[in-house]
Amino acid sequence: MDKSLDKQLCVVTAASHGIGKAIAQRFIREGADLIVADIDIDAAKQVYANNSQVVDIVKFDAANADDFDKIAEAVKKTGRKLKAVVPVVGGGPNHPISDITPAEFRLVMDLNVTSSFFTVQKVLPYMSDKSAIVLISSIAGFQGGKNAIAYNAAKAAVRSMARSFTGELAERGIRANAISPGPTETQGFTDFVQGNDEIRNGIISQLPIGHIGQPSEIASVALFLASDESSYVTGAEIIADGGFTNR
Repeated sequence: MDKSLDKQLCVVTAASHGIGKAIAQRFIREGADLIVADIDIDAAKQVYANNSQVVDIVKFDAANADDFDKIAEAVKKTGRKLKAVVPVVGGGPNHPISDITPAEFRLVMDLNVTSSFFTVQKVLPYMSDKSAIVLISSIAGFQGGKNAIAYNAAKAAVRSMARSFTGELAERGIRANAISPGPTETQGFTDFVQGNDEIRNGIISQLPIGHIGQPSEIASVALFLASDESSYVTGAEIIADGGFTNR
Protein backbone atom coordinates (compact mmCIF):
# COMPACT_ATOMS: atom_id res chain seq x y z
CA MET A 1 0.00 0.00 0.00
CA ASP A 2 1.30 3.45 -0.91
CA LYS A 3 2.13 5.75 1.99
CA SER A 4 0.38 9.11 1.73
CA LEU A 5 3.46 11.21 2.59
CA ASP A 6 6.15 8.93 1.20
CA LYS A 7 9.49 10.79 1.07
CA GLN A 8 7.72 14.15 1.49
CA LEU A 9 9.39 16.79 3.69
CA CYS A 10 7.20 18.17 6.49
CA VAL A 11 7.64 20.43 9.52
CA VAL A 12 5.90 19.78 12.86
CA THR A 13 6.40 22.00 15.91
CA ALA A 14 5.81 21.07 19.58
CA ALA A 15 6.67 17.57 18.40
CA SER A 16 7.91 15.99 21.62
CA HIS A 17 4.57 15.67 23.40
CA GLY A 18 0.80 15.57 23.03
CA ILE A 19 -0.86 16.32 19.72
CA GLY A 20 2.37 17.46 18.09
CA LYS A 21 4.12 14.19 18.93
CA ALA A 22 1.17 12.16 17.67
CA ILE A 23 1.13 14.09 14.38
CA ALA A 24 4.87 13.73 13.86
CA GLN A 25 4.80 10.00 14.58
CA ARG A 26 1.83 9.46 12.27
CA PHE A 27 3.58 11.38 9.48
CA ILE A 28 6.65 9.20 9.96
CA ARG A 29 4.54 6.05 9.64
CA GLU A 30 3.16 7.47 6.40
CA GLY A 31 6.68 7.83 5.00
CA ALA A 32 7.36 11.53 5.62
CA ASP A 33 10.78 13.02 6.24
CA LEU A 34 10.48 15.44 9.14
CA ILE A 35 11.95 18.56 10.61
CA VAL A 36 10.71 18.62 14.18
CA ALA A 37 10.88 21.57 16.56
CA ASP A 38 10.34 21.89 20.28
CA ILE A 39 11.42 24.08 23.17
CA ASP A 40 12.40 20.92 25.07
CA ILE A 41 15.25 19.85 22.80
CA ASP A 42 16.29 17.00 25.12
CA ALA A 43 12.83 15.46 24.98
CA ALA A 44 12.73 15.87 21.21
CA LYS A 45 16.11 14.17 20.84
CA GLN A 46 14.98 11.35 23.09
CA VAL A 47 11.97 10.75 20.84
CA TYR A 48 13.55 11.30 17.42
CA ALA A 49 17.37 11.17 17.52
CA ASN A 50 17.60 7.61 16.20
CA ASN A 51 14.95 7.97 13.50
CA SER A 52 16.42 8.18 10.01
CA GLN A 53 13.32 9.97 8.70
CA VAL A 54 13.89 12.92 11.05
CA VAL A 55 16.31 15.10 9.13
CA ASP A 56 16.65 17.82 11.78
CA ILE A 57 15.63 18.57 15.36
CA VAL A 58 15.34 22.29 16.09
CA LYS A 59 15.28 23.94 19.51
CA PHE A 60 12.36 26.33 19.13
CA ASP A 61 10.91 28.80 21.61
CA ALA A 62 7.64 30.05 20.13
CA ALA A 63 7.81 33.17 22.32
CA ASN A 64 11.20 34.15 20.87
CA ALA A 65 10.88 35.91 17.52
CA ASP A 66 14.45 34.99 16.56
CA ASP A 67 13.66 31.27 16.62
CA PHE A 68 11.33 31.29 13.63
CA ASP A 69 14.31 31.67 11.31
CA LYS A 70 15.79 28.47 12.76
CA ILE A 71 13.02 26.38 11.25
CA ALA A 72 13.34 28.09 7.87
CA GLU A 73 17.12 27.56 7.91
CA ALA A 74 16.62 23.88 8.66
CA VAL A 75 14.32 23.56 5.65
CA LYS A 76 16.67 25.55 3.41
CA LYS A 77 19.60 23.36 4.42
CA THR A 78 17.86 20.28 3.02
CA GLY A 79 17.65 21.81 -0.46
CA ARG A 80 14.15 20.37 -0.71
CA LYS A 81 10.61 21.70 -0.94
CA LEU A 82 8.11 21.31 1.87
CA LYS A 83 4.97 19.24 1.49
CA ALA A 84 3.36 20.39 4.75
CA VAL A 85 3.89 22.60 7.76
CA VAL A 86 2.01 21.97 11.01
CA PRO A 87 2.57 24.58 13.73
CA VAL A 88 1.24 22.93 16.88
CA VAL A 89 2.63 25.20 19.62
CA GLY A 90 -0.13 26.66 21.80
CA GLY A 91 -1.42 27.07 25.33
CA GLY A 92 -0.40 29.72 27.84
CA PRO A 93 -1.74 31.12 31.10
CA ASN A 94 -5.42 31.87 31.56
CA HIS A 95 -7.28 33.88 34.16
CA PRO A 96 -10.61 35.68 34.53
CA ILE A 97 -11.00 38.88 32.51
CA SER A 98 -10.24 41.03 35.54
CA ASP A 99 -7.01 39.23 36.42
CA ILE A 100 -5.06 38.58 33.23
CA THR A 101 -2.06 40.89 32.80
CA PRO A 102 -0.81 42.45 29.56
CA ALA A 103 2.27 40.24 29.70
CA GLU A 104 0.18 37.10 30.08
CA PHE A 105 -2.16 38.17 27.28
CA ARG A 106 0.81 38.79 24.95
CA LEU A 107 2.32 35.41 25.86
CA VAL A 108 -0.89 33.57 24.95
CA MET A 109 -1.02 35.42 21.64
CA ASP A 110 2.66 34.70 20.97
CA LEU A 111 2.33 30.99 21.68
CA ASN A 112 -0.80 30.51 19.58
CA VAL A 113 -1.15 33.23 16.96
CA THR A 114 2.31 34.69 16.41
CA SER A 115 3.98 31.27 16.39
CA SER A 116 1.52 29.86 13.85
CA PHE A 117 1.78 32.86 11.55
CA PHE A 118 5.55 33.27 11.54
CA THR A 119 6.30 29.55 11.32
CA VAL A 120 4.28 29.56 8.10
CA GLN A 121 5.62 32.89 6.83
CA LYS A 122 9.25 31.85 7.24
CA VAL A 123 8.89 28.53 5.40
CA LEU A 124 6.71 29.83 2.57
CA PRO A 125 9.66 30.33 0.20
CA TYR A 126 10.39 26.61 0.49
CA MET A 127 6.86 25.27 0.07
CA SER A 128 6.05 23.32 -3.06
CA ASP A 129 3.04 23.52 -5.31
CA LYS A 130 0.24 21.37 -3.90
CA SER A 131 1.61 21.76 -0.39
CA ALA A 132 -0.40 22.21 2.78
CA ILE A 133 -0.61 24.34 5.90
CA VAL A 134 -2.35 22.63 8.83
CA LEU A 135 -3.14 24.90 11.78
CA ILE A 136 -4.23 23.73 15.22
CA SER A 137 -7.10 25.81 16.56
CA SER A 138 -9.60 24.64 19.20
CA ILE A 139 -13.32 24.55 19.84
CA ALA A 140 -12.45 27.30 22.34
CA GLY A 141 -12.04 29.56 19.32
CA PHE A 142 -15.79 29.64 18.73
CA GLN A 143 -17.24 28.33 21.97
CA GLY A 144 -15.88 30.96 24.37
CA GLY A 145 -15.55 29.26 27.74
CA LYS A 146 -15.04 31.34 30.87
CA ASN A 147 -11.69 32.23 32.43
CA ALA A 148 -9.91 31.72 29.11
CA ILE A 149 -10.53 34.91 27.16
CA ALA A 150 -6.98 35.23 25.82
CA TYR A 151 -6.80 31.61 24.71
CA ASN A 152 -10.26 31.71 23.17
CA ALA A 153 -9.39 34.86 21.21
CA ALA A 154 -6.08 33.39 20.11
CA LYS A 155 -7.64 30.21 18.78
CA ALA A 156 -10.29 32.25 16.96
CA ALA A 157 -7.45 34.09 15.24
CA VAL A 158 -5.86 30.80 14.21
CA ARG A 159 -9.16 29.68 12.66
CA SER A 160 -9.28 32.95 10.73
CA MET A 161 -5.71 32.57 9.49
CA ALA A 162 -6.58 29.34 7.69
CA ARG A 163 -9.03 31.28 5.56
CA SER A 164 -6.69 34.21 5.04
CA PHE A 165 -3.77 31.98 4.05
CA THR A 166 -6.10 30.30 1.57
CA GLY A 167 -7.15 33.58 -0.02
CA GLU A 168 -3.56 34.68 -0.56
CA LEU A 169 -1.76 31.43 -1.32
CA ALA A 170 -4.24 29.46 -3.43
CA GLU A 171 -2.69 30.79 -6.62
CA ARG A 172 0.52 29.01 -5.59
CA GLY A 173 -1.38 25.77 -5.08
CA ILE A 174 -0.93 25.94 -1.30
CA ARG A 175 -3.88 24.80 0.78
CA ALA A 176 -4.54 25.94 4.36
CA ASN A 177 -6.92 24.39 6.85
CA ALA A 178 -7.46 24.31 10.60
CA ILE A 179 -8.27 21.54 13.04
CA SER A 180 -10.31 22.44 16.13
CA PRO A 181 -9.94 19.66 18.68
CA GLY A 182 -12.26 19.21 21.61
CA PRO A 183 -11.28 17.53 24.89
CA THR A 184 -8.13 15.53 24.13
CA GLU A 185 -5.86 13.42 26.33
CA THR A 186 -2.94 15.83 26.62
CA GLN A 187 -1.04 17.33 29.52
CA GLY A 188 -3.25 20.40 29.24
CA PHE A 189 -6.35 18.27 29.72
CA THR A 190 -4.75 16.43 32.63
CA ASP A 191 -3.95 19.76 34.27
CA PHE A 192 -7.53 20.91 33.70
CA VAL A 193 -9.21 17.94 35.37
CA GLN A 194 -6.56 17.78 38.15
CA GLY A 195 -7.22 14.10 38.76
CA ASN A 196 -10.87 14.78 39.57
CA ASP A 197 -12.91 11.86 38.23
CA GLU A 198 -16.14 13.80 38.66
CA ILE A 199 -14.92 16.54 36.31
CA ARG A 200 -13.55 13.99 33.84
CA ASN A 201 -16.72 11.90 33.82
CA GLY A 202 -18.81 15.05 33.49
CA ILE A 203 -16.93 15.91 30.32
CA ILE A 204 -17.28 12.38 28.95
CA SER A 205 -21.02 12.56 29.59
CA GLN A 206 -21.16 15.51 27.19
CA LEU A 207 -19.36 13.63 24.41
CA PRO A 208 -21.77 11.75 22.14
CA ILE A 209 -18.87 9.58 20.99
CA GLY A 210 -18.36 8.48 24.60
CA HIS A 211 -14.64 9.02 25.18
CA ILE A 212 -12.01 11.72 25.54
CA GLY A 213 -10.17 12.22 22.26
CA GLN A 214 -6.74 10.68 21.80
CA PRO A 215 -3.89 12.67 20.21
CA SER A 216 -3.71 9.93 17.58
CA GLU A 217 -7.26 10.77 16.50
CA ILE A 218 -6.27 14.41 15.91
CA ALA A 219 -3.18 13.18 14.07
CA SER A 220 -5.38 11.26 11.64
CA VAL A 221 -7.16 14.49 10.72
CA ALA A 222 -3.83 16.28 10.32
CA LEU A 223 -2.60 13.54 8.00
CA PHE A 224 -5.69 13.89 5.82
CA LEU A 225 -5.23 17.66 5.55
CA ALA A 226 -1.49 17.43 4.89
CA SER A 227 -1.80 14.83 2.15
CA ASP A 228 -3.22 14.90 -1.36
CA GLU A 229 -6.25 13.00 -0.04
CA SER A 230 -7.65 16.45 0.85
CA SER A 231 -6.72 18.10 -2.46
CA TYR A 232 -10.14 19.79 -2.74
CA VAL A 233 -10.21 21.02 0.86
CA THR A 234 -8.88 24.47 1.69
CA GLY A 235 -9.95 27.36 3.90
CA ALA A 236 -11.82 24.85 6.04
CA GLU A 237 -12.01 23.99 9.71
CA ILE A 238 -12.44 20.39 10.79
CA ILE A 239 -13.98 20.10 14.25
CA ALA A 240 -12.64 16.97 15.93
CA ASP A 241 -14.45 17.03 19.26
CA GLY A 242 -16.43 13.79 19.55
CA GLY A 243 -19.63 15.75 19.06
CA PHE A 244 -19.02 17.94 22.13
CA THR A 245 -20.22 21.13 20.43
CA ASN A 246 -23.13 19.33 18.75
CA ARG A 247 -24.86 18.38 21.99
